[in-house]
Formats: sequence, structure tokens, C-alpha cells
Amino acid sequence: MIKMYFLTALRSLMRNKSYSLLNIAGLTLGITCSILLFLVIKYELSYDTFHSKADRIYRLTTVYNAGDEAQHHIGTRFPIPELLRSNDNLGMEKTTIVYGEESAQINVISDKGDAPKRFLEDKPIAFVEPYYFDIFGFETGETDPRPGLAEPNNVVLTQSTADKYFPEGGAVGKMIRFNNIVTLKVTAVIPDPPSNSDFPFTMLISYPTIKNYTKFDMTTYNMLTSNFQLYVLLPEGVSPEAKSAEISAFVNRHREKDRRGKESYELQPLNDLHFNTDLGNFGQRTIAKEIIWSMALVGIFLVMVACINFINLATAQAVKRAKEVGVRKVLGSSKNQLVLQFIGETFLITLLATFCSVILTELSLPYLNSLLELEISFSIFSDPAILLFLVVEVLLVTLFAGLYPAIILSNFQPIAALKSRINTQQVAGLPIRQALVVLQFTICQVLIICTILVNEQMDYFRSKPLGFTKEAIVTVLLPNQAGKKIQPLYEKFLTNPAVLGVSFSGAPPSSNFTWGSNFAYNNSSEDATFEANLKFADEHYLKLYDIKLAAGRAYSNSDSLAVLINETMRRRLGIESPAAAIGKTIRVGRDYKAPIVGVVEDFHQNSLHAPIDPTIMFTGPDEYLFMNAKIDMSQKQEAIEHLEKVWNMAYPDDVFSYEFLDETIANFYQEEARQSKLFKIFSFIAIFIGCLGLYGLVAFMAAQRTKEVGIRKVLGASIFNIAILFSKEFIKLVAIAFVLAAPIAYYIISLWLQDFTYRVSIEYWPFVLAGLATLFIALLTMGAKAVQAALANPVISLKSE
Repeated sequence: MIKMYFLTALRSLMRNKSYSLLNIAGLTLGITCSILLFLVIKYELSYDTFHSKADRIYRLTTVYNAGDEAQHHIGTRFPIPELLRSNDNLGMEKTTIVYGEESAQINVISDKGDAPKRFLEDKPIAFVEPYYFDIFGFETGETDPRPGLAEPNNVVLTQSTADKYFPEGGAVGKMIRFNNIVTLKVTAVIPDPPSNSDFPFTMLISYPTIKNYTKFDMTTYNMLTSNFQLYVLLPEGVSPEAKSAEISAFVNRHREKDRRGKESYELQPLNDLHFNTDLGNFGQRTIAKEIIWSMALVGIFLVMVACINFINLATAQAVKRAKEVGVRKVLGSSKNQLVLQFIGETFLITLLATFCSVILTELSLPYLNSLLELEISFSIFSDPAILLFLVVEVLLVTLFAGLYPAIILSNFQPIAALKSRINTQQVAGLPIRQALVVLQFTICQVLIICTILVNEQMDYFRSKPLGFTKEAIVTVLLPNQAGKKIQPLYEKFLTNPAVLGVSFSGAPPSSNFTWGSNFAYNNSSEDATFEANLKFADEHYLKLYDIKLAAGRAYSNSDSLAVLINETMRRRLGIESPAAAIGKTIRVGRDYKAPIVGVVEDFHQNSLHAPIDPTIMFTGPDEYLFMNAKIDMSQKQEAIEHLEKVWNMAYPDDVFSYEFLDETIANFYQEEARQSKLFKIFSFIAIFIGCLGLYGLVAFMAAQRTKEVGIRKVLGASIFNIAILFSKEFIKLVAIAFVLAAPIAYYIISLWLQDFTYRVSIEYWPFVLAGLATLFIALLTMGAKAVQAALANPVISLKSE
């Protein structure tokens, strides 16, 4: 019986090649997209799930409540880890400190006396304790790294890093110099962390080394930096909310004298690190779960579009198979047998489409990995989740796409079928087919509208004035403790006319390097109820970046004490006008107190996701981390070579590495740029699948109405009249789809835009453009086949009548 079903299904597919190819092509594209999106979603959701104790690991975050405003910070104040460890009654199984650095200068010391090899490590590095491996489930390899991490001046390298620094092998026992500050001995080499880890450290330095490395006072509660994080392993069954409240109460009791506002602490689950876009992680990559679920929705939409194609084409083709159904019923076939027969055909088509999709996925996965900068693998038989997904998808697509046409076909009355009394208007009912076409094009138009508006937001990122000049500016990360050499360097950098200006600062105007601090205003003994963003910058900073003054003046070298504030700070302090702020005082921390000499217009310090922070600017050569240079882009190469030459003379042991500021700022929106590209690709595929179905429907209508077209032509109908005949029904359906798609797309894109403090307004033209584009594509698809039918010789179509 099964063999007969299979052979009959195969003969039916071979007999209707064009119908079969259209269905297989549509389903292949839909299933391929769903597989790719499933792989991306599965990969994103797998972050840090490989740790055996993942469900009990938490990061301690700081919540500083300033008035009505709660500021969340991923850092922990320096004394808190030891304070928590001093109280066994808190009941935490283990705690560990992780102090991360985004990049570093590494000099590999030769044991033969050769000049050291220099590397600029652009991946994260961490100072960790031996407890790091007790809490996290990273592989340690053959040598236990924990003993080495208990002693100062030791380092553990990952395998790829050890191969890079010591290609000849034997890394253990060798010496490297870290940021030209501390010399470290390699005590172990461990496997690389998995790519789906938010702790992608290339080297782990023993935590006791930090005392010889950092200049921070690690005994004070005043300092809060995102580099210094505390991770906690809770016993099983302990509530993180209750433990957070207990930690907050305990810490605040012990630091009552140091408190400068109501501060509390929250335990953030490890499985939230990758998805919390506000707090971030050491991997510098997060993705909101809303984006993941939207990917899943797009995958479902694309498969639905392909299934709707199948249903429409199958019901349209049903007339051709009416006599077959009649004969089968006369010969004794039951309704259930016919349903199984037609479901079997759908299963065969779906199976062929899935096979093609697997091949297409293998071919397209390298491109997807390159686009999203991921390391996704695809192996059906070694990953049960992928195999299960494919099996479930084949069954669901078979049922969704095949069940309804099978029921329609099996319900034909044998007498009507054998006397050819069944036509396309009776099959499935015209309203059903119309509803499916409307649903299909509603999905397509939602994707197109969202794509246009996402692209608009990306253009807004690129074009919005940031309050400073970002073009033609090169930034170079300075070596640690470079302060004493800065002033002589300034003059040397400017000796080449291709270099138009130079400034030294703690960070460019917009960057990931930010400092927050408490402060007091105008001789107040109490700190303000909010923190300020500190900008350390020399007297050339405003001119170089073209930051405008709203009142007062810029500070200069002759000012022993002077600060600038921005307009946001002025408004937050309740100062009526920029001029009224001049002469008032600002105290930063405990010791630095200076008059306000100027107010600058607002500029963006972060990405457009975040609002502009209240900002204090002042000089601080010991805090300068960047050299900023404006160059003549017509002499770009000459300018870069000159900067490198001066750099190498001043810092012979450090690698010269530069970035253009506009490219750095563009990197703030990498995830959005990838999402935009992904939406464009899938919108195009959705439209293409829809057009395949539309073409098949029009082709079938043309075949069924051949004689009608012939008669109309004999009676004087023009090609345009015939084209309108075929198109008017679908034009109406596309218009209805637009009416449904517009509010759905508006709702979806409104939710997406809420993530940005600065965003485009949703105007009417993207909706109109999407509707017109869909209508044009549909008309083009229908028109090609309609014109072909209209050009057919009416004599040929009528002579058999």
C-alpha cells in the first residue's frame, strides 16, 4: 500500500513538473531561512550554558539610587568582595573577582637575548583568582592553572594565544611583559574558551598581580568601575532576590560613613549577561531577547508564506485531478485513503525541499557567519536538536500545507468529477484562496515596512549631528603611565602639515571609555543626588573636536584649577542660564574643587541608545589614555606615517595602532547593522516566494481561461484589457494586505525603536513605499504571464471548441 502511494505521488509530481518545481522552490527557500534562523537562535541561547553550575552563578551589580533615578552598574566597589567573604553567615558557596581589560600591549621576552616580539592583543584579558575555575566550567587542560593564579606575576594563556606568542611551543615557563608595566611568567596553557562565552579571555593573569599594575586605590568605596566585577555561586535552592537584599543590608551597615546615597546590590543571573543590552558583558556583545524572538517570528512567517503558496497552487491544480479522484472513488477508494495519498505527495515534496534546504544551508552558512561574525556550525547527525527541528518542521509543513488541499480533493463527488462539472471557483472556495493570498502579502509587506524603517534608523545613526566633529580624526590608545611624555609629543606630532591638530584626553567625545563620579555643587557639603560623567581632556580638545561653548571660556595651561560643564549638567543643577553657571564651584570626589569657567553645548558621549550624561570636563595628564589627531585626508598616508614615526621614537616598546573615530562610532551599531542586512535578505526572500506562488496562480488561471481569452480577443479586447482581467483580483488583494500590514508593522517597529533614546519618527512614506513596491512587484509577476496569455493566437485556443 505504502509503495503504491509513493509511486502514485511520484508520477503525479513528474506529470506536473512546473507545479512541483514552484512548490519545491518556495518550500526550499522558506525551510532554508527557518533552518538558518534556528541555528542563529540556538547559538545565541547557548551562551554560557556549558557551565555545569550555570543556574547558580550570578554577577553582583550595583544600584545607586539618586533621588528618583536608579543607576545600574555592573561594577563592584573594591573592598566589597573581602567584606562579603568575612561573613560566613551570608551563605554564599563561593565568590570570585574578575578584573577585565579590553586590550593590551604584550611584549614576548626572548630567552636568547633577542629583541622582544611585540603584539597588540585586541581581545579581552582578565585578572582572576583560582576560584574562577571553581565557579565557571571552563576546561583547564592537562595542567591545573589554579596554583599559578594564587601567586603574583603569573599568567595562564589560552592555546591559540600561546601558539601565537610561542610558535615553537613550550610556552610554560616563558616570560611576557604586560602593558610594559609587569613581567609575567606563563604557568599553564588552557584550551580556548568556547565561542559562545561572554568571558572570551585570551589570557588570565593572577589576581595578586593587580597590586603592582593598577594605580587605583583599592581600599576605598569611592571608586566604581565596570572592569572590577564580582561573581557569586549560590547554594542550591537559595533565592537570589532574598540574597540580594541580605547583601545590601550587610554592606550598607559596614560602610555607613562612606555612603553618598542609597546604594543597593542585585544578583544578575549568568544566563542574563548575554541578553541584557543595558549592562553588557566582557565579550562586548549582547543581543536582546526581543530580537531573538523576532528572528523566530520571521522564520515562521517565511515558512508560512511558502506553505500558503503550496495551498494555493494545490487547490488551483485540483481541477486537473478531479477525474482522477472520481475514478479512484468509483473503484472503491475511501476518503481517508485519498487524504493519505495527497498528504503523501505533500510529504514527498516537503522531503525533497528539506533535502535541498540542507544543501543550501551548508552553502550559505559561511556567508551568514561572516555577516553576523559568529561561529555557527551545522551538523544534522551530531546535533540531535537540529535533527529534531528538521523532523518536526517536515511534519508540521506537511500537515499545514497538505491537509487542507487533501481534504478538498477527497471531498469531490465522483459523478461531478467524471462529468467535468468542477471548476476553480468551486475548489476551496474563492474567499479561502483570497484570504491566503492576503495573508501571504500581509507578511511580505510587514517585512518590507520594517526593513525600510530599520534602514532609516541606521541612516539616522550615520547622519545625526553628535555635537562634535568625528570625520578625519585618528585616535591612538596611549601606553600606560605616558603622562610625562605628552607635552613634548604634542609639538612633534604637529611638525608635519598633514597633521592639522592634536589633543590628549581620557577618551574621545563618544567612546566606551567612561568614568562616573560623585560631586558636590557650589560649596555644598553634600554630594549631588546624581553622578556625573568625567571627561579628562587638554586645552586643545574643544578646538580639535569643534565642541561649542554656550558661555564662558575653555580652560588653558595657565589654569591650575578649572572645570567645564555641559548643558545637561547645567539643567540638572537647576541653573537658569549658561552664563549663570560661570564662577560656581564643583567638587569632584573628596579633594578636587575648582570653579566653572565655561559651559559647553551638549555632545553625545555614548551611542544613541543612551541619553546625554551630565558631564564635567577638566585636565588630568595622568588620566589621558588617548592621543587624538585631526589629519588632512588628502594626505592620509603621509599623516599616518608621520604619527607612527613620532610614536615609535617616544614609545619604542609599544605597538602603534590607530582607529578613525567615525569608524569607532559606527561600531556602536554593529548589531543593528547586521539586523538591517538580515531583514533586507529575508524581506527579499519573502517577496520572491510570494511571487513564485503568484506566478503559478496566474499561469494556472491563464491555462483554465484559454478559451475565454480567445473569445475576448476575437471580440476586440486589447492586450491591456486581458492583462487587467488577470490582475484586478490580485491588485485588490494586495491593497487589502497593505491595510492589514500597516498597523502590524507600526506596532513592531515602535517596539524596536523604544530601545533608542534618539530615534527617527515613524512617518507615512515608508508605508506607502512598501505598498507601492509590493504592488509593482506583484503586477510585474502577474503581467508577464498575463501578457503571454493575451498574445496567444485565439484561433488555436478556439478551434478545439
